[in-house]
Amino acid sequence: MVTEEMYVVLESTTSDETFLTPMELQAKLIEYLTGTEVSLSPDLLALPDVESRAQYLMTTGCELQLANGGYLQWYAVRLEK
Repeated sequence: MVTEEMYVVLESTTSDETFLTPMELQAKLIEYLTGTEVSLSPDLLALPDVESRAQYLMTTGCELQLANGGYLQWYAVRLEK
């Protein structure tokens, strides 16, 4: 049996759950960090670039608060094939 690490992603703009690979989640976080207004904590601001910030969020958090009151949440899951 093979297991694959994925993320369940919930966005306040949709009511659907989406399964993303780690690379897809990182790309989505980069999209939100560069395309929308989010207030970043000092620990995120200390990181040198948006890729580092996205990776840090993936490993230490599970939610990104958006300026419009929305959110992006993600949870690690393992799928059995």
